[in-house]
Amino acid sequence: MEVPEAYHFWLFEHSLHGRMTYLGVPIRKLVADLWNYQEIITILRPGLVIEFGTDHGGSALYFAEILRAVNPAGLVLTVDIGDGRLGAVKQHPLIQFFLSDSADPSVAERIKELRTQHPGPVFAILDSDHTKSHVLAEMALLRDVLVSGDYLIVEDGNINGHPIAAGWGEGPWEALEDYTALYPDDYRRDVERESKFGLTFAPNGYLVRR
Repeated sequence: MEVPEAYHFWLFEHSLHGRMTYLGVPIRKLVADLWNYQEIITILRPGLVIEFGTDHGGSALYFAEILRAVNPAGLVLTVDIGDGRLGAVKQHPLIQFFLSDSADPSVAERIKELRTQHPGPVFAILDSDHTKSHVLAEMALLRDVLVSGDYLIVEDGNINGHPIAAGWGEGPWEALEDYTALYPDDYRRDVERESKFGLTFAPNGYLVRR
């Protein structure tokens, strides 16, 4: 087993990603991915950051603080089916919480409205329900929302044996395969960014809208 893969298994064995916080708020991400995200956002300077899957709000807070530094006129739209775990994060001036299934058409309409209010590129990240069908539905919803130059991250393609959680079932990895087969020209894979640190929780999931 190569070192990155062994480290990947070690992280999950010790649930390290589940014990991380950002400014005291739980944030379930790989540190290498988080560093990549801040570099992308700094270069992209998006008007809107879209997050599917809020949980405790740590990543929404992380994105908002980066956005405050690079584009304080921007906004983080974070979408989840529940807000029971959120605390003071909901009061952040650059965060807007949307209570909904992330594949509901109302989410696309809200994103379109916010794009007019916060012009510029979009940085979007999918980290909610990790079943293949749901990730496919989210990507289909974003198909008419994202435009050329926007950035999309599809997280947790590492499950179902890619390389961890071999018995999990079809998830983001398989959704990406199916979506790419249907719409091969929608996205360019940012392989250089994805491989920068030798390990990612979003394999094949660093995508730039063509």
